[in-house]
Amino acid sequence: MRKVLAIFSFLFWSTFSYGAQFYPTVVDNKLANGNDFAFWEKKTNYTRTYHVAQNQSNASDDNDGSELYPFKTINKAAQLLKPGERVIIHTGLYRESVSPKFGGSAPNKMISYEAAKGDSVVLCGSVLAPAELFEISKGWIFNENVLGQINDSSSLFWQINLNPDWFKGYNPFGMLNLPNDIEWLDYKKAKMKAYFQRRGLIFIDDNKANQVATPTELSKAPDFSFWVEHNGLRIHIKLPKDKSPKDCKIELTNVEQVFAPLEYGLGFIQLKGITFRHAGNGFPVPQRGMVSTSRGHHWIVEDCAFEWANSVGIDMGNESWGTKEQSEIAQHVFRRNIVRNCGISGMQCYRAKSMLVEDNLFERIGFHDAEHAFESAGIKFHQAENCLIRRNVFSKITHASGLWLDYNSNKNCRITSNLFSEITTARGGVYIEVSRNNCLVDYNIFYKMRSQYWLSGEYGAGGSAFYTDGSDSINFVNNLIIDAENTGYGAYLNAERLVDMRGGITCDHRVERNVFIDCKKQAIEFANTRNFSDNNLYMNSKPGYIKIGNPAPALLLDIETTNKLYGWDRNSKLGYLSYDFNVDARICSLKISKDLSVYPEFWLLKSTNSEFNADPRFISK
Repeated sequence: MRKVLAIFSFLFWSTFSYGAQFYPTVVDNKLANGNDFAFWEKKTNYTRTYHVAQNQSNASDDNDGSELYPFKTINKAAQLLKPGERVIIHTGLYRESVSPKFGGSAPNKMISYEAAKGDSVVLCGSVLAPAELFEISKGWIFNENVLGQINDSSSLFWQINLNPDWFKGYNPFGMLNLPNDIEWLDYKKAKMKAYFQRRGLIFIDDNKANQVATPTELSKAPDFSFWVEHNGLRIHIKLPKDKSPKDCKIELTNVEQVFAPLEYGLGFIQLKGITFRHAGNGFPVPQRGMVSTSRGHHWIVEDCAFEWANSVGIDMGNESWGTKEQSEIAQHVFRRNIVRNCGISGMQCYRAKSMLVEDNLFERIGFHDAEHAFESAGIKFHQAENCLIRRNVFSKITHASGLWLDYNSNKNCRITSNLFSEITTARGGVYIEVSRNNCLVDYNIFYKMRSQYWLSGEYGAGGSAFYTDGSDSINFVNNLIIDAENTGYGAYLNAERLVDMRGGITCDHRVERNVFIDCKKQAIEFANTRNFSDNNLYMNSKPGYIKIGNPAPALLLDIETTNKLYGWDRNSKLGYLSYDFNVDARICSLKISKDLSVYPEFWLLKSTNSEFNADPRFISK
């Protein structure tokens, strides 16, 4: 039986001296302009249901796919499904790559791929390496002082010749991570190690093995490391001296993608309740996820898990700026999914039109440490328009932003009621780049933002809760920021970044009704005075907690001075408190030493009977 994924309420609550609570979640479906998001989902009454059950004794792809005579592989059903039909997949670890042949034809004529209720369905892009194919490594210098056979008593090295039958035209161990489009790769500043590693991943007893570049590095590396010979056909693995391959489960990724149509532009496909695991895909761009819509439209992906992609977990857009635009693109629904352990990004979408992304968990993204390719984030959207991103949790992310909207994004987008927690990045928890239209960022919590390193000498976005680069017209309201190493709300002018015939002006930003607690540098950094702030609460602020970058020299101010100079912050407050903010798998709690009822105008103090009473949800194992 499939292990049931429990849905927990993710409650944001705060205990003050008088016992108030807060729920920073709104229940409306509004976009930034006040209009409702355009929902399109309808119920499909399926006219035919196929079954796949690899563990059933009579399962065969020669069967008719009925419940009594099921198919053995998912890809068999994927070649047959027509609009208004579905496949129910039963318990199993399916080591295959699925390429749907057809899409649905309308919201009520979907094609659906569903895990059977209560069953555990894993679609896996790796092979199990037989122990008998391993032998003691030979012919290479693993120790700088020893030639030939290894006599290092602390460990043994094992080699395996890869079976060509495992790879159908794509061997990730023979290919570098380096993206196809290297236009934006910053060679001078980037840590290049990850880019020149092989795309293949190895898992030993379900743990990702460490890859090294040379045989001598393998000698010095920790146990459970591996090195790939130059042609990608033989691999050497370092195991503890008391273990051999017969003592371990060793899995090798053997595909680029585990679910992706071969034909571009298929629409109206649903994925439900499936775990997608293991893929040896390369760094974007192009964006080619472990799961891909292949430039499709109107997909519904819900209650799924995406685990251990070498680069991108799922791509749902047009893949690259070098592709021909589709007549229809995106308009997908992505809800109640877990996306974790992806090397570059959890989810990407180029031309992100009318995307609904809600109630998902993104965690442990960015293990490759490759931010200078400029594609690393829990979610990375380009040209986002009319998107609603709400009630998601972005947690424990390193070498990647939580959410990054890039290049002409934010045409009427809203980012609301999300938790961004424990994110270490060169940018920010939310990073918005060269965007020129209205964006609303409201009712979010940002906690423990840290800086991996300063991105450049020109500006430092790392460790900021929110940071924008060359963007206009952002409304940042009713957010709670706690413990940011850098800035709560930061903005960089980038006047020479030319987009749509002009450079950035970074104006018309409004920062209102936010609570900034322990922002280590500034609470707010505006690029210039063509912006506005008011009704904010600044707690435990450092001197100069409001920065105005231009004209030079930059001004480091407080609320009294911004009020005097610009008429801002007339209703803002400055204060000090001690607090304890705790985040675990289901609940985050804020305990504050000070009775904040003296600031009744702030949303933080509204009771559970207020409008902020919905629960963000996510799935947890």
